[in-house]
Amino acid sequence: MDHAIRLFLKESIELELNIGDLYQLFSVKFPEDSDFWWKISIEEMNHAALIESINDIFWTDLLPFESVEKQTEDLRKINLIVKERIEQYKLVPPTRLEAFKNGFELENSVGESHFEYFMTSAPDSPVVKIFQKLNGEDKNHAARIESYMKINGLV
Repeated sequence: MDHAIRLFLKESIELELNIGDLYQLFSVKFPEDSDFWWKISIEEMNHAALIESINDIFWTDLLPFESVEKQTEDLRKINLIVKERIEQYKLVPPTRLEAFKNGFELENSVGESHFEYFMTSAPDSPVVKIFQKLNGEDKNHAARIESYMKINGLV
């Protein structure tokens, strides 16, 4: 299980970093939304740092998943999708609406929901409390993207 947990953590960290990279790309491609995308990009990088900083020992008791191997495979698939989108959008940028739809879709993806689930539903422990407090406003990007879309007439 130790090896499976390490792979899970690696894929989780990579997903947060990849999504952060995608949002940074959006912040450059859409100057009118630059501050919004930049802020959540930084939050994704912070999520990666939070995951990375937890000692493997804590994860063996805190992972709220029945099958770490299955979750790791799901993360791997989502990571490939995000990497493909980044490369595609470097060549042919999405429309502004497509960028927001992509962000919303990714935040609702299996991988992102794992992080949200851990941050909101993991067993009560001092470690979880510390990371929930550190995470603070970084939670619920999907709702923030949807709200921003509505406020800016993109829905």
